[in-house]
Amino acid sequence: MQLGENVQQGLTFICNCCSCCCEALLAARRFCNLQPVSSTNFIAELRQDRCSGCGRCVDACPAEAVRLVSANDSRHTWMRKCVQDSERCLGCGVCVRVCKAAALALVPRAERLITPVDTAHRIVQMAIEHGKLQHLIWDNRALFSHRAMAAIVGAILRLQPVKQALAQSQLGSHYLQAIVQRHADRSSKTCYRY
Repeated sequence: MQLGENVQQGLTFICNCCSCCCEALLAARRFCNLQPVSSTNFIAELRQDRCSGCGRCVDACPAEAVRLVSANDSRHTWMRKCVQDSERCLGCGVCVRVCKAAALALVPRAERLITPVDTAHRIVQMAIEHGKLQHLIWDNRALFSHRAMAAIVGAILRLQPVKQALAQSQLGSHYLQAIVQRHADRSSKTCYRY
């Protein structure tokens, strides 16, 4: 599958990956947390009535989001059917292309995913979602610089208000709370001017 960094601006890589050697896909399969790494606003939808149980989609899926199980047919014990794990689905469409029975189709996700603005935003968002923002800042001495802190605070200011609140609670920082409040006040004043 073709995979690029999951950001809106400043894309740093595009690669053609297979699930056997791509570090991002290997980690995502192992830890089953694909959203911030690489995802789309689509998901593969499986129509059981059309599925022949051939297993082509199972072999093709880079995220291991589909698997074969018994069809529970007492007359044909060999029959299989596909089962999908929507939490693992990247929405890449690789399974849709290989399905000869047209049992799979890409459909829009029920909840729209917001793509991070840039790499710093993605890293901060991932840290917040895992409850590890404080570890990102304090445990990694390489990030202990003015530029790195400015990038982290800038990424927090670009987050949705809910994620900003999560970041504030994880850090417990009055300084961050004041910056977020000041930014919100400026934004509301700018909106009223126009």
